[in-house]
Amino acid sequence: MNWVRAAAMPVLAAALLAGPAAAEVEILSPGEGAELTGKVEVVARVVAPKGYRLDRAVVQTESGEQIRLAPRSPDTYSAALDTTRLVNGRQALLVIAATKGMDAALFKPSEASWSSSIRNFTTEVRVIVRNPYQHYRGDLHAHTSYSDGCRLPAEAYEYARDEAKLDFFAVTDHSQLLTFDEYADTIAQAKHFDQPGRFVALYGVEATEGTGHLCCYLSPTPRLSSRLDDTYQAIGRMGLLGHFNHPNLSSPPSQGWKDDFQGFHHLPIADRSMAMVEVREPTEEAAYIAMLNAGWHVGAAGCQDSHEAKWGSGSSWTVALARQLTREAILDALWSRRTYSAADRSLQLEFTLDGEDMGAQLARPAGSFTCLVTVADPDAGDAITRIDLFLDGQIVETVRPQLTKYAWSAPVSLSRGKHYAFVRVTQTGDRMTWSSPIWVNAY
Repeated sequence: MNWVRAAAMPVLAAALLAGPAAAEVEILSPGEGAELTGKVEVVARVVAPKGYRLDRAVVQTESGEQIRLAPRSPDTYSAALDTTRLVNGRQALLVIAATKGMDAALFKPSEASWSSSIRNFTTEVRVIVRNPYQHYRGDLHAHTSYSDGCRLPAEAYEYARDEAKLDFFAVTDHSQLLTFDEYADTIAQAKHFDQPGRFVALYGVEATEGTGHLCCYLSPTPRLSSRLDDTYQAIGRMGLLGHFNHPNLSSPPSQGWKDDFQGFHHLPIADRSMAMVEVREPTEEAAYIAMLNAGWHVGAAGCQDSHEAKWGSGSSWTVALARQLTREAILDALWSRRTYSAADRSLQLEFTLDGEDMGAQLARPAGSFTCLVTVADPDAGDAITRIDLFLDGQIVETVRPQLTKYAWSAPVSLSRGKHYAFVRVTQTGDRMTWSSPIWVNAY
């Protein structure tokens, strides 16, 4: 019988190496390239290979969220997907089918064992998610008597919420002037005033280094290094959210310090964390462009830097595009650079490139792209007098609507290499609003 076993072994080995036949996995809905909004149903056909059974099937988003598919009819499964939990733009939806088989039957034909390892089979569909954002206004740079401002953090949060009517607000006293007890009180007051759906209260510190001031938020300590690169390193290692304050290419000698952050030199470890920069007037616009040219991926922010008891009542605000008014959602918008610096309380700005929101970092084949700009202000006297599209720091397209509501489609051509684009909106009275950039690595 040895020759029988010897003859059977190659057949058995080939079967083991080949493994089972592939499961049939097909996404029936949504279709390739479908535009999704709100809640949608994902429908898939899944047929396990012979000798196997379906253990489970899920739909997985690019963020890693998995939703179990439930039986709908023979070999058909479905699940409800809330697309508002996804970022706008191009997304891949994966259906993963996990099957268990009877590998043990090759060795023990008398046993119907389902204890073999799980085998996964996947398929995907590319879709476009497009859900509206809410435009939430806030101020991320403010001081109290705990450093060189006035009054107490509790009064600052209350004023920002009730008088300035902000959606979110941060107290950021100077780190070298704060005691640990004062910082603990700031954290406690932020926790007290934070109310999902009504007001988001953030906290942080402003590091005052001789070559530039910067804020970091939700820091566990008020103490940061007095050396710029050490501060960058600490913020990057701790994964804190950072914010460049009042940048300037050539600060006046009378100021006593520079705001050029040592020539805006780029430190990769801090690039993700340093998410925003104040852009409120032409001098800061020039610094904004210099930072983008240096390699920083920073979004546009507008802040008051208040040292008086008028927190959030200035002439510039950070607007965060988020789906709900919670600390988690606002922080996600800030981290994602989904912000703009607005000089008008009621102006709403949206800017996309190739269907992706401001703050996006894209990899696309070189060629022609479409920028879409939508801007509106319900106040009759606040006409939009000019919109400028910047590409790699230079104005490449300009329109002059002279309207309070305007939608503009502008084509841009990108050669191979790294690029960024943003828009500047000018209103009556020369009030300016800047979008965050969209970055494209064109290949």
